[in-house]
Order: sequence, then structure tokens, then C-alpha cells
Amino acid sequence: MDADLVREHLLLIDDHEFEVRRVDTRKDFIDAVNADGDFDLILSDFDLPDFDGMSALAIARERLPRVPFIFVSGMLGEENAIEALKKGATDYVVKLRMERLQVVVRRALVEARDRNELADKRQALAESEARLRFALEAGRLGSWELTLATGQMRVSQICAANLGLADPAELATYDALLRRVHPEDREYQQAAVRQAVASGSALEVEYRTVWPDGSLHWVQIRGRAVYDRDGIATGLAGVSLNITDRKKAEERQLLLLEELNHRVKNTLAMVQSIAKQTLRATPSVEAFPDAFQSRLRALAQAHDLLTRRQWQGASLSEIAALTLEPHMEAGRVQVSGPGVTLTTGVAVSLHLAFHELATNAAKYGALSTGSGRIDLNWNLVRQPLESRNAPERDALVLHWRESGGPPVVPPTRRGFGSRLIERGLSHELEGEVSLAFDATGVQCRLVIPLSARVSPQ
Repeated sequence: MDADLVREHLLLIDDHEFEVRRVDTRKDFIDAVNADGDFDLILSDFDLPDFDGMSALAIARERLPRVPFIFVSGMLGEENAIEALKKGATDYVVKLRMERLQVVVRRALVEARDRNELADKRQALAESEARLRFALEAGRLGSWELTLATGQMRVSQICAANLGLADPAELATYDALLRRVHPEDREYQQAAVRQAVASGSALEVEYRTVWPDGSLHWVQIRGRAVYDRDGIATGLAGVSLNITDRKKAEERQLLLLEELNHRVKNTLAMVQSIAKQTLRATPSVEAFPDAFQSRLRALAQAHDLLTRRQWQGASLSEIAALTLEPHMEAGRVQVSGPGVTLTTGVAVSLHLAFHELATNAAKYGALSTGSGRIDLNWNLVRQPLESRNAPERDALVLHWRESGGPPVVPPTRRGFGSRLIERGLSHELEGEVSLAFDATGVQCRLVIPLSARVSPQ
């Protein structure tokens, strides 16, 4: 009878339609809560067939904390109502005043709707903030806020780390931030902030920062001004990013472009010189293409080797093997010497010199017969450079000796190879070069002072 009475009162509530599910026992109540928790309201008597309403309230608050729970009881007494409200009941209606049920239910449903909407919004906001934090951390972005009136700042942990600081509290003010900016970039940074506030445009600026250990780093700042209802700027907010690695990469790229430009010019100058000297030294126009292409191939071989080494130079052994490898397998060339590192320019010059010596040996010297041989060896010694009357210093002494070939007849004029070796190497390597056409075989001796360009491995 009480349940039917409650139903009738619910039907009297305007603008609401109810689908009522009635349960009588503890098991039915638990099954209903667990199986179908999509309820807008729970009405319960205080005294139930096999358990009490307070137990039902405890179960409901645990399983359905957002659903209003209203007692409709025939038990009088403020103590029961107060105890029920303390335990989480939404309201307490005495059956003798059942007309209150309509008002209580309507109010409970409205309050629950508003409360649930607010909770949903808070949860959505929390989830959005969590996603934002994750995105910022994943992108290594620090967040910051600046209050213009006070100069106070709020920065994230990553934002502080972008300036080399472990504690965000060290960037509590704009002045504290400026102290971290490189002195030469402070005015630029302040001007960018003033422009963003005055124009409402986006703040985007890159500047150098000085970390507590004295090291120099770069940060990128992006943000926008915040305005009140009257259109007055009250603050700035945005993100920061450490771009030191990017700046270093840009510097390296610029240096590489400059180095590439320098190398291309040097290579073109070398090709031009090879063309002029080859044309001048060849006996006929018909012989020019073969001689010129041979020297270009030698130049290309040196560039291929240096490219494989990322243009970080090459060893003397590699340069010797590159030129003489076809003859070394037959045992007609012997190469020996300690490890020596050559920079790119020295490596190319020595390769071209070895190429000229080997070409001459193959045409006229030791490699033109089956019995000839070449010995190429070098050592690191301490001796003076004779032509400069210089004091003793460490030097690379390199010997090229041919033997077993046909008798050598000194040339009547110096060709391209001789000029390259005697003049080019002497100028390029800042050393001593002697080229002798002995009857028993060509001899070449190089004395190259050790330096950053020619150094022991």
C-alpha cells in the first residue's frame, strides 16, 4: 500500500514521467543496483522486510553515489532523520506528510542534475588538463603565465628546466626571468613582449639564456596576451621550448654549406689547373682527353674516399692503397709506415701526386716491365726544414723509390706531374720536395712538418 501511495504522488509531479522499479528484499535491491545502475532516484522505506533502510543507503552510496536517496518512512523522530542525512541521504519524508514528497523529489532531481553536470564538467576539465600536461611533457614544452600588474610569474617544471633551473620558484617574477636572458638579448625579448601586449598579436621570440653553470642555451617562447572585459591586457600566457639542439644543428648546417662552397671552388680551381697543365704538357691534342680524364678519375677517387669518411680526412695508408692497389696484389709495390692522419686538402694533394708517380712508373718506369718494383715508406722524424733554416721540428719524411725498371732518362722538360709534385706539394704542404730521375729509377722524397693537417694517429 505504501509503494502504491508513493507511485500516485510521483504521478502528480508536473513535467516528469517515472518508470518505477520496485524491490522488496536485500537481494533484489543489490541485484538491481548491480545489474542496472541507470537510476535517477531511489526511494526507500526505513523498515524493510529482511533488512533496514540504512543498510540500503550504505549500499546505494557505495554503488551509486550520484543518485539521490530519499527516505519515505512512517517512523517519526528527528534522530532518525538526522542520522539518515549524516549517512548521505538526500532527504527524509514522513508518510504522515506525504504531500511533501512531490516538492522533495522535484528539488532532489534538479539538484542532482545540476550537481552531476558540474561533476561531469569538472571531470572533463581534469581530463583535458591531463591531456594538455601529457602533450606538453611529450613535446618538452613548458607552460608559463605572467601577471602584468605585479610582474608575478607561474611556470611549470619543464619551463624552469628550459632555463637550467630545477625549482620553478626561481622564476617567480619577470625580473627573475630577465636575469636568465643573455644580456645582449634582453632588450629584444622585452620589446617582443611589449609588442604582443600592445597589438594583441602572438608572441613568438627566440633568445639565448645563460644557465647557472654559465653555459649558453636557446629557448623559443610562444604566447598571447590575456585581456579583461574592458579590453585591458592583464597578463600573458604561453609555452617555452629548449631549441639549443636545433640552433646547433643550424650552425653546423651553415658551416657545412660554407665548407661545401669552399670545397667546390677549390675543386673547380684544381680541375681548371689540371686542364691547363695537361693541355700544356701533352704532345698532341689527341693525347689530351686520356691524360685529362685519368687525372679527373684520380681526383674523383680521392673525393669518393673522403666522402665515405664524411670529409673528416683520411689516413696516409688509405691514400697510398687507393692509388697503388692494382699493383700491390702482384707484390710489385711495398708500402710501409706508421699511422698518419691527413686533412682533406692534404689527402687530395698526396693522392694526385701518387697518381702521377704511379702513372709515370706504369708508362716509362718500374711498372712498365715485369721485374720492376716500387717501395713507398715513411717515418716520423725530428729534423729541420733545410730551405727555411728552421729549427728542428717533428716531420713526416716520405720516400718513393723505383727499381728494376728500364734505365731512366731525365726528361728534357718538366711535365704536369713533375710540376704538381715539386711546386704544388711544396706549396700545399709547406714542406720540402725533391724529385730525382736516377738511372736506376725515379726517386721522390717529401719532408712535411707535422701540424693539425698532418698528424700521427
